[in-house]
Amino acid sequence: MPGIAKCAGQYNETLDANNMTNNTMIAAAASDVNSDDWQRRMRELQGGFILASLVETVLGVTGLVGVLLHYIGPLTIAPVITMIALSLVNVTSGYCQHNWFIAFLYVSKSFLFSSFEF
Repeated sequence: MPGIAKCAGQYNETLDANNMTNNTMIAAAASDVNSDDWQRRMRELQGGFILASLVETVLGVTGLVGVLLHYIGPLTIAPVITMIALSLVNVTSGYCQHNWFIAFLYVSKSFLFSSFEF
């Protein structure tokens, strides 16, 4: 339940599982979920998705992707993707530390399916 309260944005550190029962945690999280702050953030996310899809559509329809490919090639894209991946190593290992078996299974399947055509 603290995850729901964090998602709602007004997470109070006193909402600890050791101090509260499940019913009061659910009620506290539900009261935060209905707040105007949560709805405002959802509208911001929706607007971001709409804007990103419109930019992608305009780039595709106008043919700007072909023009950009003359200036941005694989030698530009590969280092950028590598730097982004290297910056996410700490985050990834934090998520993987809960179950390393599933993490290795995911990595092995990703490698297998990306390396061979079926």
